[in-house]
Amino acid sequence: MREYLIYSVRSLSQQKTRTFLTLLGMIVGIAVIIAMVSIGEGMRVSINKEIGKMGGDVIFIFPSGFGAHAFGPPAGTVPFTDSQLQDVRYTPGVKAAYPVLLKAAVVEYKSEKQTVSIRGVESEASAVFSKMYSIKEGRLFRDYEDGVVLGYRAAKDVFSREIRVGDSVKIEGRSFSVVGIFEESGNNPRDTIMFMPLQKVRTLFSAYDEITGMFVLCDSGNIVEQAAKKIEDNLEKMRGGKDFDVITSRQMAEQVAKITTIVSFVLGGIASVSILVGGVIIMNTMLMSVMERTREIGVMKATGATNSLILGMFLIEAALVGITGGTIGILLGAVISKIIEYAGRLYIGGNFTTVITQQMMLGAIFFSLFIGCVSGAYPAYRASKLDPVEALRYE
Repeated sequence: MREYLIYSVRSLSQQKTRTFLTLLGMIVGIAVIIAMVSIGEGMRVSINKEIGKMGGDVIFIFPSGFGAHAFGPPAGTVPFTDSQLQDVRYTPGVKAAYPVLLKAAVVEYKSEKQTVSIRGVESEASAVFSKMYSIKEGRLFRDYEDGVVLGYRAAKDVFSREIRVGDSVKIEGRSFSVVGIFEESGNNPRDTIMFMPLQKVRTLFSAYDEITGMFVLCDSGNIVEQAAKKIEDNLEKMRGGKDFDVITSRQMAEQVAKITTIVSFVLGGIASVSILVGGVIIMNTMLMSVMERTREIGVMKATGATNSLILGMFLIEAALVGITGGTIGILLGAVISKIIEYAGRLYIGGNFTTVITQQMMLGAIFFSLFIGCVSGAYPAYRASKLDPVEALRYE
């Protein structure tokens, strides 16, 4: 085996330019796969980290289709009411339930107007929101004050001039003081929201018995599923149908895992096209090598080399190309992945990340080895079947 390997390395080094171009196809293919799959893996890790902050004792209740609308529920959605909120609060196993009212409002800052998503919550809901948000500057508002807390992007990017703690903004024509700014979460839609006391939002929009959604805290993570089922059944009876979703933080994590797995497979599948091209290049190079070394193969067979020996030599050569290209491709993919991460944090959000796992690298090595062997199988077979007499006559 050692002699085969030395022979393969010597053969590849004799044609440096061709070997480099052959390796290049595999390097690019593996690098693209690593970079693309690292994006999907990074999404999974980042989102699960955010969900993990909330713990396993949280239940979310919101109108069906709510997630697709940045400024609020779909048109025609029937809001929740205070009586439905009270019913949720009295559900066995529920420690607390906090209402949320989401509206699109015209916000004015230094004579500039923008439409911004406003989220009205009770200050008591800090038990939930402290798991999802961290204060960067200032503090949370109090229920009785005309105060507003801004998401990171709402303060920094929505208006042409950055809003700071202590500044005043007009929301639907009424002045509010900016008392706090949240840390950047990396979730762009969430970072552009402004948070206000629930009753202030209700007054601004005359929505006195209107709730967009609810955050529910349970006594423990062990009874979350039972509490969620009871809440769902009760609300369905009260509302005369199921036009809402009840989802636990655990279910949310499972959904995220499914989505990010699909994203990783799609991105990896698209990138795999490039490695198939690399495989074709390896096959073409090996066929050319067999033709150029026909007399050499004839001499080897005439001196006792068996068909299996010739087959093994050329397969090792193709496998060496595959595994070398794959290894370099992993390193290049890691560099590209970090560049994507840097660009993502610059243009999308501070928590954008890419992740390369050991399983990903091992998979890439074995995949490149497999592609190399498969691509070299036919040329190796042709070399092993050459007639030694005809091969010695070849010019």
